[in-house]
Amino acid sequence: MRKMIALTFTLLLTTVLASAQTAQPEKKKDVKATKVAAQTKAPKSDADVQKCISDKLAGSKTITGGSATVAGGEATLTGEAKNAGAKSGAAKTATGCGAKKVTNNITVAAPPAKPPKK
Repeated sequence: MRKMIALTFTLLLTTVLASAQTAQPEKKKDVKATKVAAQTKAPKSDADVQKCISDKLAGSKTITGGSATVAGGEATLTGEAKNAGAKSGAAKTATGCGAKKVTNNITVAAPPAKPPKK
């Protein structure tokens, strides 16, 4: 009986150790390296930042009449958003394009009026 228990334990231990050696640990994402890579991809001049933001706002389905002006790395956004999420998304887009500071003057469209009940 003891030999059977010892053999089972040894087999189990061997299986666990073999599994541990073949399994590779998950790689942690290097957040700092990702931020540095994102910063190096962003345009540098105000004109490049403004063009990047304007192009992305023009292609947006949730922002109408979207435009941006950039001076000294500070972007000012204008236009009309369908909802508050689209408005905050526009600010994130500006930051992603390289704006150091964003003034978000985009207005949120009022919800459509409900028809009166009969």
